[in-house]
Amino acid sequence: MELRVLLIESEPEELLFLHDVFREIEDGRWLPEWPRIEPLSAATWQEAERILSTGLPHVILLDLEQEWETFRLVQAAVPDVPVILVLNPSDEALAVKLIREGLQDFLFKNQIDCAPLAHALRNAVLRQRLLTSARAAALTDSLTGLCNRAGFLASAARDRKVAERLQRRWMLLIAEPKHLTEIGEAFGEQRRDLELIEAAEHLRSSITPADALARIGERHFAISIFDSETESVEQSWARIRHAAAERRIELGVSIFDDGNPLSLDAMLERALADLPRRIDSRLAQSSFAGVA
Repeated sequence: MELRVLLIESEPEELLFLHDVFREIEDGRWLPEWPRIEPLSAATWQEAERILSTGLPHVILLDLEQEWETFRLVQAAVPDVPVILVLNPSDEALAVKLIREGLQDFLFKNQIDCAPLAHALRNAVLRQRLLTSARAAALTDSLTGLCNRAGFLASAARDRKVAERLQRRWMLLIAEPKHLTEIGEAFGEQRRDLELIEAAEHLRSSITPADALARIGERHFAISIFDSETESVEQSWARIRHAAAERRIELGVSIFDDGNPLSLDAMLERALADLPRRIDSRLAQSSFAGVA
């Protein structure tokens, strides 16, 4: 396995020196998990951007002789790629400031050698993996593996903005399996959790790749669906309603459109309030009344 390292370095001599150190790290097996290092070189941010557009490196080594704003450009372009700063000892205060803003590590130029550079590369990659996993776990429901409430609210807020910008209808559904309380009381929490897992799998199988599904509460799921040329929200509603009925899952619905530009909070409230009503009542009060 190769370790891909992007070097953003404008000085040819420094670049040659770093390439020599990489070869010594390979020869000395300083990074046994990566027997080969593939260095990619860029003298400017524009060159770096072109390289990043063809594939992401495992780590970026950034020389502070570049304008230090380059770090912010890198961070904005590839937030999940760790950055190690190469700087002069006089720039330590700035390095500490950037550490607080997401920089993984820094090295002083007069200290670069096989051991410290290999150590910094390994730690930067491993820390970033842990950080990425932690972020993913924070947005994932542990029971069903679906996106959780925090993750859904973030994506739903984005979806609403897109719907408003494109003047496109957007449907928010709340789904709730029937009789969860009774199942829990009669058969215990494990059986109730199994019911939730099975409901999640059923809903997952009933949506398209363009739809978004999440578990947003102890007993509630949410589905985000855009009106599209291939399927209108009316057709989406009919499809998911049919699938939900097979599994005894209740649905509540809320629609965003130009004539009804609800906030995300209002849409969630309306869809939740819609749950106890009869389907006929929902259809009568929804923006697509009359759809069977």
